[in-house]
Amino acid sequence: MHRRLRILITGGAGFVGSHLAGAYLEKGHEVHAVVREPSRQGRLRRLGREIVLHHFDLRSDLELKRCIRDVAPHVIYHLAASPRRREDTKFRDVTDYLSEDVQILINLLSAAANSGFPPSAVVRTGSLAEYGLAPSPYREDMREQPITVYAASLVAATHLVGALQRRLPFPVATARLALVYGPTQSTEYFVPWLIQGCLAGARSIVRRPDDRRDLIHVDDAVSALMQMGTVSLPRAAIINIATGAAPSMREVARQIIGTTGADPGLVEYGDGNPPHGASDLRGAPGLARQLLGWSARIPLEEGISRLIAWHRDGAVRAVDRSPAPGAREHNSMGAG
Repeated sequence: MHRRLRILITGGAGFVGSHLAGAYLEKGHEVHAVVREPSRQGRLRRLGREIVLHHFDLRSDLELKRCIRDVAPHVIYHLAASPRRREDTKFRDVTDYLSEDVQILINLLSAAANSGFPPSAVVRTGSLAEYGLAPSPYREDMREQPITVYAASLVAATHLVGALQRRLPFPVATARLALVYGPTQSTEYFVPWLIQGCLAGARSIVRRPDDRRDLIHVDDAVSALMQMGTVSLPRAAIINIATGAAPSMREVARQIIGTTGADPGLVEYGDGNPPHGASDLRGAPGLARQLLGWSARIPLEEGISRLIAWHRDGAVRAVDRSPAPGAREHNSMGAG
């Protein structure tokens, strides 16, 4: 019988976090999730009473220390992230990223290192967006060239982990995720947004149809994260969790239209607008295969078919909004 682990997940009520929690529970492990707002724990209801919820704001250093001390987790997954912010002329968006995302990471590592029972591993999530203008496909040994403050703040956190690693009694690994999609994802993101629109017969406009995105099903992302928490990795490891393929948003849209049976005339394609991210975002998955023995198993066609079936079952109403009347617009950067 396998060892029963205590798992602590920050951002446990989020899209990826809730699926990760469910996967660990299915394997018989003890799962704790930090949830800032009780009203946002809808995704966790399907897990029943098996999951242990901790309601506090991660910006509270005192509460964070108390939680880690009381749980004494074997593995910590740091998935909590602030939403992307609008650019501010006084750079308040920049200071918010630093004061929340980067500072919370430092506080978490400090609390875990000084808890008396440090974890065996900490796994945090980043994004392929960190590579920015670096040549595609992105490899972990490339120098990042972020072009958004959001991506730059993730890069800063990744390099801080590298600088702090020698002072920590546990390894910290960074999973640079491709754009994850799957059941319970908010329709603010491209794939569920367009699926919902096609099923509702709504007009939709894809503003950047030629952008290419590496799309990975949430079940594949979760299996990689679980491997990262339980296998021996180099300290401060950075690993792309990606498929290595990057279809255009036009191709993805046509796949969704064909599988839903929607009228193709309801979906319009723009000629692009000012870019706010890389036009070709794809990760090289070789290191994940080498270190984790992992590779993505769910082809995009299958993943989209599964997700359309889930939407048709009506489950989306529990977590997402209905499409607004009239034409709906979406930029391809929100594909994950």
